[in-house]
Amino acid sequence: MADSIQNHSAPIFVGEFCHAIDGKHRLTVPADWRFDEEVELILIPTSNKHCVKAMPRAEIDRIRTEATKVSQSHRAALLQRIGNLGRRVMLDKSGRLTIPDIFCQQFQLTGNVTLSGAIETFEIWNTEAFEATRVRNKTVSDEIAAEFGL
Repeated sequence: MADSIQNHSAPIFVGEFCHAIDGKHRLTVPADWRFDEEVELILIPTSNKHCVKAMPRAEIDRIRTEATKVSQSHRAALLQRIGNLGRRVMLDKSGRLTIPDIFCQQFQLTGNVTLSGAIETFEIWNTEAFEATRVRNKTVSDEIAAEFGL
């Protein structure tokens, strides 16, 4: 990927959206989640293995910086995980990206999928898995939100 493609004005990823993946695994992200130019995203399975997380370069850079604060072996394991499991994709100016076949198969991403904002990143879910996980996680997220006055 070209070094000149950077995330100069990264959007804030908020909300939930249902969008269709076409036969070539292309997905259009919401207009509010688009950048002013074509950008590189890293797609990686989440640690709970329920969805794919989409991370702009700024988030990868933040993780790399934070990883310097842990032991060398933990840093190596984290960076290896991202390097091994992650896949580079381009988000074009029209907000389209192509999800790699391996993720479509692994997470059953076909037809309509749910995109869920996570402020600096967003997640791509099989809609049925998203709904099931939302119910299970509600209590935990309510408790955490209360700690922040939300």
